[in-house]
Amino acid sequence: MSSVAERPPVREEAAPRWYHRRLGFFGAVLAIYVTARLFSAIVLIIVGIYQADVVWFENETGYLRMTVLWDAFWYRQIVEDGYPAVLPRDPLTGDLWQNPWAFYPMFPMLTRWLMQLTGAGFGAVGSTLSLRVGAGASAIIGIFLRSKTGPRVALAGVAVWATCITSPTLQVAYTESLGVFVIASALLALDRRRWVLTGFIAVISGLTRAMTLPLGLVALIAVIVRWRERDEQPISRREYISMGWSLAGCGLSGWIWPAVVWLGTGEFRGYTETMTAWRAYDDIQPFLPWWYWANRAFGTPALAWVGLAVIWLCVFALALGPWARALGVTLRAWCFAYPLYLWAVMDPTTSIYRYAILMFPWTILMLGAGWGKPGEDPLDPATQTGTVTWWKWTIKRPRFNRTTLIWAVSAWVIFGLVSQSWWLWEIWQFTPPADNPP
Repeated sequence: MSSVAERPPVREEAAPRWYHRRLGFFGAVLAIYVTARLFSAIVLIIVGIYQADVVWFENETGYLRMTVLWDAFWYRQIVEDGYPAVLPRDPLTGDLWQNPWAFYPMFPMLTRWLMQLTGAGFGAVGSTLSLRVGAGASAIIGIFLRSKTGPRVALAGVAVWATCITSPTLQVAYTESLGVFVIASALLALDRRRWVLTGFIAVISGLTRAMTLPLGLVALIAVIVRWRERDEQPISRREYISMGWSLAGCGLSGWIWPAVVWLGTGEFRGYTETMTAWRAYDDIQPFLPWWYWANRAFGTPALAWVGLAVIWLCVFALALGPWARALGVTLRAWCFAYPLYLWAVMDPTTSIYRYAILMFPWTILMLGAGWGKPGEDPLDPATQTGTVTWWKWTIKRPRFNRTTLIWAVSAWVIFGLVSQSWWLWEIWQFTPPADNPP
């Protein structure tokens, strides 16, 4: 008489079929990421054979030696000694020296906690933390791209991103993995209009790395787009408050670390002066370093103007053109906002390669798979031809099929593997007494 016997029979195939689809996609994402990191590890080991001994090494040997170069020195110092209470200055000029306050605390604090938990050294813990968080970032990217272009193109995009020129930073003691994980999560929350979650992730980003300004611009664009839809989809008071919090969270995140530096050192301009110490000029000059670089590179002011205009028109066209339609508002806004931020606040140094790893939406454009509407699978025969209306023009949509995707992803992956091998040899390997920073 048990009620169990009266239950309808369970369709045993339904759950496993759903489960294996999910497992298949995420398993493929993880396999792509791990394979890419194994290649980078092999190159790191080979390059490490020729790496001269430097003061950054402590007890690390082999592969781990190559994971603690450059900025990893500062993260190790923060982990072991914390942040200095007094900002170091030149005794003659009073100029601020480079110091740990330029580096945000999330990564070194997590590393310190894991070192205490496991008893392992900085090199092992820092690189492993970066490697694992990078796997999480690749999963978030895969989810995001799948919602725009379908699973097959999303996997191709993950493959291009995971093998790009500076992807080895995803397995060294750097914040790239954590930065991509946080920013991809924030953008995904924005895209799905999870306003409250966006605000909280934005606050976390304020302790992760300097990327809150472009995120705030993307959030503002997302809120404006939602507001313009209010006639078709009315906005409740609760959603207005949530949208306000998402903007407030982005605004707050930009002030958190400067405020912490002020409290920690007693100097109100401690953070901005510290960042100036890392620049090529004596003060922060928005946009101007690119103008100085263009003058040197092109020879005359007229050619410099033309060169800069062409470069940045190409960069912004990637986000604004019809070939990026599939990305949707949020990712297109990020493709516009983040390069604008780099243009405004960063010097045109070899570090630009590394900063570009946060531009994961570009992978869809590089594959030529961004012409469709968000959510369309470009490999669906029904969407492989036709026209696209852009401004006042009607543009014929390029043919895109599985063969095109295979050739495109193969070419970009090969290019990525070759370019990262060059980058590790020429940029990441340190040649004493000074070298170009990665």
